[in-house]
Amino acid sequence: MEASGANRLVKLVDGKKQLCVSYSQIEMFKQCPYKWYLSYVKGIYKEQKQEALSYGSAVHKTLEFFFNNKKMVLGQRLADAMTYYLYQEDVPWNSTESMLEGGRDALNLVGWISKVCRYHGGKYDIPDNEIGPFGFLVRYGKVVGVEESFFLPYRLKEPVAILGDTYNEVWINGSVDLHLVLERKGTEEHYVIDWKSGRKSFDEKKLQTNLQHPIYSFYILRRYGVLPKNNLYFFTRLLEYQKVLVDKERVKKSVEDLNSTFSDMYEINKETVSDFNGYFEDWVGGYKKYGWKSCTLNSPVKRNMRPCPSALCYYCDFGKHGSGECPYSSDWDPSKKKKL
Repeated sequence: MEASGANRLVKLVDGKKQLCVSYSQIEMFKQCPYKWYLSYVKGIYKEQKQEALSYGSAVHKTLEFFFNNKKMVLGQRLADAMTYYLYQEDVPWNSTESMLEGGRDALNLVGWISKVCRYHGGKYDIPDNEIGPFGFLVRYGKVVGVEESFFLPYRLKEPVAILGDTYNEVWINGSVDLHLVLERKGTEEHYVIDWKSGRKSFDEKKLQTNLQHPIYSFYILRRYGVLPKNNLYFFTRLLEYQKVLVDKERVKKSVEDLNSTFSDMYEINKETVSDFNGYFEDWVGGYKKYGWKSCTLNSPVKRNMRPCPSALCYYCDFGKHGSGECPYSSDWDPSKKKKL
């Protein structure tokens, strides 16, 4: 694989150059290989500050502060911490309404945690049977790791050459938001939790195909010798959680998915593509509106350069609403939502 001198594919791990990939990088590749190519092979780093990312970062930092302090920082102190991190992030709110909604959701999260974990006079304020399964886990789970970082070696199907060096494996790196253990009948059950600050939960397809929790499970298995008892997304705005099943069958499917993804990503799969689906304004059913249509490239490209223009182009730094470096970008924007 050819790569520019500024490529972001290789990192130093314990003083040695290693081919590295993160879950977010894999997710970007799955959404749009061309965006991944510009970002990681060409090494063009662009990141405009956005409300969702900044708000999510403030929530993550607050929860990290809470669990690093043995779940003892509650009530006003935790609310002050949340306020501090929101201020530190300088969240670029999209509107006054969005700012008020974000503040409300942040306070609701702080209030929920405080109710679950407040303990005095030899008992908890709220009995166990009123806090739900996730509240029980937060209350009694032993904290093993907060932002627990990892580098997980993963052998490639074939060696990959980048900038004169050859790599037989890729190191999957990342961090687990929260790793808890519950002791039951003399055994330890591991729970992996990922915080999500979006306004809605995931659909069933994403829960069944997303690679984030399988990757975390591979790390837990390698480090602790067991798969997690449960993998959970907790939606901090909704105060709801979703489980992700990672059993032997899911492990098998995830390995197949990773192998296929890496084959395209690192050009192990030598096939090229000459067409793509794009989300553009077109005449559909006699009306001009946005929809998916098949497009043909002037010349074939490698599979790791295939464009996938969608409504997400509006939020892409390379799209028409950003730097404009992507010639395939959809020009959809939120004002077109009623036309979907």
